Amino acid sequence: MITKNKLVKPVAKPKINVITLGCSKNTYDSEVLMGQLRGSNLSVEHESNQLGKDDIVVINTCGFIDNAKQESIDTILQYSQLKDEGKVAKVIVTGCLSERYKPELESEITNVDAFFGTNDLQNILHSLGANYKHELIGERLLTTPSHFAYFK
Repeated sequence: MITKNKLVKPVAKPKINVITLGCSKNTYDSEVLMGQLRGSNLSVEHESNQLGKDDIVVINTCGFIDNAKQESIDTILQYSQLKDEGKVAKVIVTGCLSERYKPELESEITNVDAFFGTNDLQNILHSLGANYKHELIGERLLTTPSHFAYFK
């Protein structure tokens, strides 16, 4: 039996957009996460303003200083709204806020796809279709100018 070959459009991989809020520890954690994602050949950007409907947003939150907590909640709500409007595919929250207030956040903001704590790197990676690679320990995708970086 002979079949015609159909032109198949290449499927674009979703871009993972990492938003970092709070302290330098969060900056470091975001850089490690992005290094692992890049090591799994995933498309990753830091705080991109250009989002696509297939993109995934990971918000790394602060949960200690009142102003930073409010900024984290506002950011989660902003990207949750974009998800509801079909402008992004998934919203994932990590960091101190979701570590400290996960039950409250899950009950109040129900359209977030997942909440992770501060020590959940492997679980975050798995949820994004990546695997933790031990050989990438210390590899980071720096978000700061090249002449300085944060350490944890």
